[in-house]
Amino acid sequence: MVSERLLHTRSGYIVILAIIVLYTAAGYLFAQSEYLPAGVLFFSGMAAVWLLFRLINGTNDAIAYFFNALRNDDTTMQFPAGVQNKSLNRLYESMNQLSRHFQTIKMQNEYNEKYYRTLIRHSATGLLVLDSDNRVELINKVACQYAGISAESTNPNLLKIKNPLFYDAICKLQPGADITYKHVLSNEYQLLSFRATLLRKKDIGLKLISIQDIRYELESKELESYRKLISVMTHEIMNLISPLTSVSKVLFSLYHTGNKSISLSEMDENILKTTLNGVKVIDEQSKGLLNFIDNYRKISRIPQPDIRLFDVEEWTEQLRIVYADTMKQHQIAFEINHDRLLKSIPADKKLLNQVIINLVNNALDAVKEIDGERKIHIDISAIPQNRFRIKITNNGPPIPPDIQEKIFVPFFTTKKNGSGIGLSISQEIMKLHKGSLMLVSTGSGLTTFIMEV
Repeated sequence: MVSERLLHTRSGYIVILAIIVLYTAAGYLFAQSEYLPAGVLFFSGMAAVWLLFRLINGTNDAIAYFFNALRNDDTTMQFPAGVQNKSLNRLYESMNQLSRHFQTIKMQNEYNEKYYRTLIRHSATGLLVLDSDNRVELINKVACQYAGISAESTNPNLLKIKNPLFYDAICKLQPGADITYKHVLSNEYQLLSFRATLLRKKDIGLKLISIQDIRYELESKELESYRKLISVMTHEIMNLISPLTSVSKVLFSLYHTGNKSISLSEMDENILKTTLNGVKVIDEQSKGLLNFIDNYRKISRIPQPDIRLFDVEEWTEQLRIVYADTMKQHQIAFEINHDRLLKSIPADKKLLNQVIINLVNNALDAVKEIDGERKIHIDISAIPQNRFRIKITNNGPPIPPDIQEKIFVPFFTTKKNGSGIGLSISQEIMKLHKGSLMLVSTGSGLTTFIMEV
């Protein structure tokens, strides 16, 4: 442990005082011609000097050991607390805090890796990960089925042995590219779509490949949405992880000059302040990772709808009451119209309210950007086959076509403080109702979200 090896300031003072006393006494005895005791005291002083240098070198070695341990992901060491030297005490506290935060980051990263590995394994889409040497690091059950290998095998070279053509195709696939792979497996013809995305794990480049059989259902929109999801998730994860790498390098460089660790005499307030700020960045980025995971869980854990009939007129009146004050405050003309022949709606009212609230809040944000007359209009009507349609229209700025293509992709947002999950959750809720959520925004000055169930 570092605490067992580190120099205590009080011990250092005692040794220095002993050196002064020994050499003073030796000098006095030498002046009195007492050469033998003077020599004994002189060599005792040399021994004390040697002990002092040993203690100082032990301190430097301990600090170097601390940072070497951090580089090797060992975060179990602790510096002693409560030493009398205030500057050293602040340094030790910062080091202990840094060690604890690195330990938290390490545990969180291990959890994140296990979490995303579990997601990949249970994905309905075939997914596999290749490292920089084209070794299979991870492959889920669906990808194993496409490749014709056993999902229970732990042999990373099984794919290369059992299906070399399949393996060669994914190795040649460049990040950002996609190919269509024709494949015959057990007398069954498959048409597979491969899409590769580049990820980074510390300083190691990884290639994530998604695989879908598009022979029977070539759902290009869903496939494109999935690709965008990987792109957005990769972007968000890298944004959260990159500062951690930068901070660790900065902190390491603070305490090293060349290949040697700095001495205690070189420590100053600027180093301590930078260390504390670095620790704060690590803490904030850790919270960002936790928030990102929490948002992903919100999308993946939407409950199944409890479908029940509820009164339309009563519901619309409730919506008017909810938004009356907000619309008046922002001078927005707010209208809710419904087909009088539509008496009741079969849906999960709570989940439907969640979608309505999200869409109306987005409309509020949009119309706040314009001057002059502001309008938000909700129209509820019956459509054939005992279904219904809800349209939420606002006269805010139109949404550009390139944004419309990504607006339902999880974690994509144009808002400064947005999470990018509201519209994704809303669309998923409508799918669980066997319905749909669509966007229509043109140059006419009106933007409309259309819900159909």
